[in-house]
Amino acid sequence: MEKIEELFKKFIYTGVGLVSLTKDKLQSTIEKMIKEEKISEKEGKKIIDEFFKNTEAKKQELETQLKSVVDKAITKFNFASSADLEKLKTRVEILEKLLAKK
Repeated sequence: MEKIEELFKKFIYTGVGLVSLTKDKLQSTIEKMIKEEKISEKEGKKIIDEFFKNTEAKKQELETQLKSVVDKAITKFNFASSADLEKLKTRVEILEKLLAKK
């Protein structure tokens, strides 16, 4: 289960990295357009603000979808939960103590 979570985290971090590169490229393009007076500073700010707003919405949508996929995978493959593992660990410890006494 942890490996799946790590895989999805890497996927999300990769997406964040791509967004960061896109943001940098967008920022430099907007600055260039403002310098060349193709757009106003106000228009440039609006474009960048909309980009961040849309990016955040897409990020949240992606996280929701990935969580759904992970939850379905966990259910489908019937992975043990952390609580289940803790219960088993406790039982094993009790059994080991009982066996050590004999």
